[in-house]
Amino acid sequence: MAEDRIAYLDLVKFTAMLLVCVGHCYVMEQALESSVRAVIYSFHMPLFMLLCGYFSSRSLEVPIRTLFIKKCKQLLVPVISCTVATVCLCGGGICREIIGCVWFLKTLFACYLIARVAKYIKKPVGITFLLSWVALLIIPSGGTLMINFLYFYFCMGYLIHKYQTGFQTYRVALFCVSLFFFVIAVCMRWANPCDKVDLNLLVYSPMKFMIQLLVGFSGSIVVIGICELIYKIFGNERIGRHILSGLSTVGRYTLGIYVVQTFMIERTLTEHVKWNEVFISSAFTDFVFIPLIGSVMCFVCYYVVRLTQPIKIINILFYGGQK
Repeated sequence: MAEDRIAYLDLVKFTAMLLVCVGHCYVMEQALESSVRAVIYSFHMPLFMLLCGYFSSRSLEVPIRTLFIKKCKQLLVPVISCTVATVCLCGGGICREIIGCVWFLKTLFACYLIARVAKYIKKPVGITFLLSWVALLIIPSGGTLMINFLYFYFCMGYLIHKYQTGFQTYRVALFCVSLFFFVIAVCMRWANPCDKVDLNLLVYSPMKFMIQLLVGFSGSIVVIGICELIYKIFGNERIGRHILSGLSTVGRYTLGIYVVQTFMIERTLTEHVKWNEVFISSAFTDFVFIPLIGSVMCFVCYYVVRLTQPIKIINILFYGGQK
C-alpha cells in the first residue's frame, strides 16, 4: 500500500512539473490569448507547494538550525548557482535574476522556516499555522515571491499528511466537491494566474482572494485525485504499469527539472523563439501545439538531469545534492 501511495504521488509530481514546462512555453506564442495557460497558472504552483508541505513532516520535526543547514544545501545553493549562471551565461539583469531566478525555491525555503518557527509555539499545529499565515497576510511585503499565498498550501499539505487517516475517509467527497468547484471556476473564468496578495487585494477584493485561494486548492486536489484514480485503473496492467512507472520516475527529479527548464525554456527557448501567428488555429495552438512542445521539453530536461546528476559538483551546485 505504501509503495502504491508513493507511486501515484510521484505521478502527481510529474504532472505538476509538466504543467510548469507547458505553462512557460506559452511565452513563445505572442499572438495567442491562451485559455489553457490561465487555467494552468491558477493552480500549478499551489499544487507544488501542497506536495512539498505533504512531504515536510520529518523535516519540520528537526531543530531549526538543522533544518536551516539542510535546506540551504538543498534549496539555496541551487538558487545561488542558478542566479550566477543566468547572469553570466544568459545576460540576465542582476536585480532581475536575484529576485526572479528559480523563485519557487526561495519561497519554499521561507515556508519551511516559517512553518518550523510556528511549530515551536505550544499550541495545536493547525492554530499556529493559521496564525503564522494571517501574520504573513497582514505584514508589509508578505506577498514577496508569493510567500503569503503559497504558504497556505504548504500548511495544508502538512496537515493532510498529519491527519491522513481522516483525510482518506473523506477523500472521495473532497475530490468530488473540488472537481465540481474547479469546473465551475473554469467555466466562469475564475481560474486565472494568481494575483499578488497584499492588503489592497485583501481589503478591496476579498472575494477575489478567496476564489483564488479555493481555485488553487481545488485544482490541486483534482490533479491528485485523478492521478490516484489512474494508478488504480491502469496500475495493475503490464503496459499501464510500465508507463506509469516511467512517468513516476520522472516525478522524482522535479527539483532538477525545474532548474534545467529555467535555462532551457525560460532563458533560452522562450527568449529566442517568438511567434506572432497561431498554427492552423488558435484552438490547435492552445490545446495541442504548445502543450506538445512543453511536454517534449519536460522530458528533454529530465534526461539532461539524469545525464548530469552523476557529476558531483553539478549535483551539489544545481540539484541540491539529490540522490
